[in-house]
Amino acid sequence: MYDFSSFLRVFIYLTTVISIYHIVSILTSVDFSSASVSKIRTIGGISNLAEVVVLTIIISSYKFNFLDVIENKLVKKIVFSIVLVSFFLYFSRTMVVALIILLLAVYGYVKITSKGLKYGLLVFSSFLLFYIYLFNANIQREKPGLESFLYKMKIAPSEIFTPVRNIDPNNHAYLWDHWRAYEATLAIDQINTPVTFFIGKGAGSMVDLKFKVYLGDSEMRYIPAIHNGYVNIFFKTGIIGIVIYLLFLLNIYLFAYSKHSSQKTRTINNLIAGFGIYFIFSSLIIGEYIILRIFICL
Repeated sequence: MYDFSSFLRVFIYLTTVISIYHIVSILTSVDFSSASVSKIRTIGGISNLAEVVVLTIIISSYKFNFLDVIENKLVKKIVFSIVLVSFFLYFSRTMVVALIILLLAVYGYVKITSKGLKYGLLVFSSFLLFYIYLFNANIQREKPGLESFLYKMKIAPSEIFTPVRNIDPNNHAYLWDHWRAYEATLAIDQINTPVTFFIGKGAGSMVDLKFKVYLGDSEMRYIPAIHNGYVNIFFKTGIIGIVIYLLFLLNIYLFAYSKHSSQKTRTINNLIAGFGIYFIFSSLIIGEYIILRIFICL
């Protein structure tokens, strides 16, 4: 118990130090009166799952004593405030969803029970109402601050699911708003034989974008990975790889159903199951390292 508590404490403090660095780097480099979300994220980074875990631990520590590893209440509030500010400054859609999922999981609401279904329906209804608001609001793409983040939230469904094959590389706004859908559509189109459908094109295969585009600091036409993790797996390992990955996620989720008398073990298993559900969601939009994740975790 002491070793586990020490590990959590060190993890929380290290994440807090990283959060402070993140906040300072943004405050000293960004003019908030004119900066867009993309500018802030270029400087500060796009996400930090460690902060999600720390927020989950601190919030859950008010119910589960073994997670209450910061004895000084003032220090605990300061750490929570610092990490929370840094969390919001990432302007990350996946981090917001991850926090909701992990909190539901740690409290045992990800199991298919009447209570789990009730809370799941509540979260789904909240997201539905939120998107009804977004689709009816006049939210501009290039506005600074929070509005540009809300615009990213608004276009998220079409960015992921809309098939896009013909796109004007000079129309940068449309290109980046539909980039994930475009690269996923091309990857699926390039699986064009029965053999590649079952086993994919290989781990070293690249997706042909049909034109050169600047990604990071390089101009590329052929890319080794795409954002949609499921399509990324399908492109490289075929339908067999998809089945293996889904079984891997199912195995993680089933930790929620493990029978243990210890509250500590049940809570940790619930958290592991939460990560399984998070991977199901995040694999739609984060696919660069997904193949490596499979072989490490299996």
